[in-house]
Formats: sequence, C-alpha cells, structure tokens
Amino acid sequence: MNIDKLHQEIYDIVQDDTKTALVVKLVIKNKKEEEAKRKEKIINGIKAAQDKGVVFGRPKKKIPEQFDIIYEMYEKHRVSSRAAARMLGVAQSTFLKWCNEHECSEVHQ
Repeated sequence: MNIDKLHQEIYDIVQDDTKTALVVKLVIKNKKEEEAKRKEKIINGIKAAQDKGVVFGRPKKKIPEQFDIIYEMYEKHRVSSRAAARMLGVAQSTFLKWCNEHECSEVHQ
C-alpha cells in the first residue's frame, strides 16, 4: 500500500489535512489488524493440520539397504563421503545427514 497515494486520494475527497491524516491513520491501523488476524488464522490452521497428523515439507528419503556397507567403507576411509553418496545415488549432504543420524542412533542404543 502506497501511503502517499492513499493520503492524496483521501485528501482529494475530504479537502482537510487533519481529517485526512486521521482517516489515513485509521486505514493503516485497520489494515494491520486485518493482517494480524489473517496471520493468526494461518498459524491456527497449520497447528490444527499438524495435530491431525499432516506433515509439511518434502518427504524424507528412505535410507537404502546398502547404506550400512557403504557407511562402513566410509568410516574406514576406503571411500570419501562424495563417492559414497554417488554410490547411493544421493547428494553428499544427504549421505552425511544419514551418517550423523546413524552415529546418533548407535550412541542411544
């Protein structure tokens, strides 16, 4: 919303600076309140959907069966993380994330 343009349009109708300033203030306040209500409604909708089990975002890639073998090779420094990722057909960052998850799960066992 262009406030200067709004101010000029209201002034053209009202022909009074004081009243124009007051009307512009009210319009801006109303716009902010509507936006706050809209954001709150969106947040509540997202929370309700999550409570029902809706999952947002991209689905996780399933860890392939051969991950354990390749992970062992990676741990023993036989292959790099980049080569291991290439063998599994995933990005290096995905492979490293899986490694981190694998290491964390071993610690908690």
